[in-house]
Amino acid sequence: MKWHRTFWRGVKLGKGESSTLHLFFNMNASAIISDDKAFLNILHQNNIPFIIPTDLIVRLYELKIITMEEFMKALDMIKPYVSKHNYDRAKNSPEV
Repeated sequence: MKWHRTFWRGVKLGKGESSTLHLFFNMNASAIISDDKAFLNILHQNNIPFIIPTDLIVRLYELKIITMEEFMKALDMIKPYVSKHNYDRAKNSPEV
């Protein structure tokens, strides 16, 4: 499905979200990575797969793609850009 603005008529999207959806549809991506609650709600309502950035970092560690040191560094680097809830949940993940 090609990205088409009329598909989202009535939905208020910022430039970043609009660009993200454009890329998602036109590049046949598997999922969107975002921590923006309002945007995630729109994605969920429209059955568009998404990944929360902190969950991605946890999963990379679980798959042994990154070390514990890299895991902690990645979380610390992303901390200012993600919600406290998601950051804390990732840091206290049972897999870690």
